[in-house]
Amino acid sequence: MDDTKRIAIVYRLDRPGGVQSVAFALIRGLNRRGIVPTILWDVPPNPHLLQRQQCQAEFERIRFPFPTYWIDRLPNTFRYLTWIFNTICYEDMKRNYHFAFLFHNGFLVPAGMPHVRYLSGPPLLPQLERDGRGLRGLPMRLFRAGYQRVLSKRWPAYEFHRQDCYVINSHYTAGLFYQAHGVELPVVYPPINLEEWHFDPGDWMQRIYVTFFSRIVDYKRPDWIFRLAEAFPQWHYLIMGGVPPHRVPYLRSLQMQAERMGIANRVSFLPNPSHMEVKQTLAQTRFYIFPAVNEHFGMTTVEAIAMGAIPFVHDSGGQREIVPLEGLRFSDEAFLERFGSLCLMTQDELEDTRCYLRGHINRFSESIAVDKLLGYMDQSMRAV
Repeated sequence: MDDTKRIAIVYRLDRPGGVQSVAFALIRGLNRRGIVPTILWDVPPNPHLLQRQQCQAEFERIRFPFPTYWIDRLPNTFRYLTWIFNTICYEDMKRNYHFAFLFHNGFLVPAGMPHVRYLSGPPLLPQLERDGRGLRGLPMRLFRAGYQRVLSKRWPAYEFHRQDCYVINSHYTAGLFYQAHGVELPVVYPPINLEEWHFDPGDWMQRIYVTFFSRIVDYKRPDWIFRLAEAFPQWHYLIMGGVPPHRVPYLRSLQMQAERMGIANRVSFLPNPSHMEVKQTLAQTRFYIFPAVNEHFGMTTVEAIAMGAIPFVHDSGGQREIVPLEGLRFSDEAFLERFGSLCLMTQDELEDTRCYLRGHINRFSESIAVDKLLGYMDQSMRAV
């Protein structure tokens, strides 16, 4: 291939996130081939993020009926609803680009446009959609019924475009997709640059933290670390992760809850950490805690393992693919009991465990995932 090939990537890169990490890895792979892709969205990529991720990309502004920055301010249900009306089709895409990587299902491509869609979970997996119970979930249930019966015909933002080429982010989500749509999708794990994550053998003396590391949102269940702080006061606990502006009230509620429980002296918070702060914290973490149920994959778990932490994750979803050892997974009922067993492991046992896991996660390396994604582009180019 040569650098005259015009490649489009459709997603927002103005802030970090799991899907954004896939896009950044893809850009680096394209850059290594001498290709500078173009990001299509209604807000430009964050130049500091591009620089930190060592990525070069151009930008083409597309226009949604409702701007992204406006939708970001809405409550969850209304954001979900508004994105339906942001379904758009770029009719000139085939003329302007040779291939497109799509991370937004509401961006439709004209017939014959070479592309691949990367799917990371809902709303195409109805098993994972949460409406809530009783009156609280009534607005979402009404909305979903209206969408399925009326809106989806004109604005198919949350529909499976059967004519399109999809890949999906884990075997767990691939299984759910098959149940929902009767189609087997190939799996491309989210790429992680394992070369920059490492640990020193025998560094257990510096590992003093029990750390929750993910987005600090209610459905990730960071408050479960409070149960550990009450039952096992010998550790210092840390809740670390991204907090978008509309989630700041939830962070404050967690901080107040820790005060009310009398555990604030051993529970710390690190919202919106820098990349360096994440690495420094994980280097001091002995046990990484991930209580979310049915997580689609879980990139932060892979990063914690790569930095030498022992994972302790919920026994569900894509976490089973990352953490194959049953003793490091828990059910809700066995949460405290299973963690108590981890605390009794000797340093030799901990060392053997993390060395095994470090070898296991090589399957999630950036090179493997990016090669698979670029393979779809190569195959399309050869067919032209």
